[in-house]
Amino acid sequence: MTNILAIETSTDNCSVSISKGSETFNFHEFIPKKHTERLLGVITNILEESKLNYEDLNAVSVGTGPGSYTGIRLSCAVAQGIAFAHGLKGITLSSLELLALEVYKRTSANTVVSLLETASNQVYVGESSFDLGDIESTFSLIDIESFQVENYPVDTYFVGQGCSLFSDIKDSLPEEFPRASSLIGITNLRISKDQLVEPEKFLPIYLNNEDSWKKIK
Repeated sequence: MTNILAIETSTDNCSVSISKGSETFNFHEFIPKKHTERLLGVITNILEESKLNYEDLNAVSVGTGPGSYTGIRLSCAVAQGIAFAHGLKGITLSSLELLALEVYKRTSANTVVSLLETASNQVYVGESSFDLGDIESTFSLIDIESFQVENYPVDTYFVGQGCSLFSDIKDSLPEEFPRASSLIGITNLRISKDQLVEPEKFLPIYLNNEDSWKKIK
């Protein structure tokens, strides 16, 4: 039986999930600016609900942004602390990939574009595809005016609050937010492939130019 703790706090929603074998226990709540004071208590409560202790966990997984700077620093720090304290490995996924996974679970769309608006008239773009349940993605940060829907195949599905910026987007989930529960399946898959990473790699990431990610150490 595999037990996984997953944490995602890159938005105003605090999202924590635990898998206990085939069971999953979820907490998803809109709590703006309260993540720091609430997160550890949420984890404690969901562990109690699942009747697990930290010592029972097999992996810790975390969403790493982009999004709220405070939120992604918090989730990465908490995930690192738990993993280091209990000798665990895990995985990290961008919040853009977690959005894409929500679409994939609901629609089986093979090409998903995740869009998140920034405060500087730009948009984060995550372009994701799927192969045997795993995800491959590229990321960019571009000016809103530079984004062209017609550059994507007609069967592309779009997700994220940035969808509302573009009136010509058809198939979309504009109100979706990244969920910790989306980390569970990918973590199980990567456990089977022996692809977990050490906790020192649980690092927040942001786009430092138009076409590359940079990890914050």
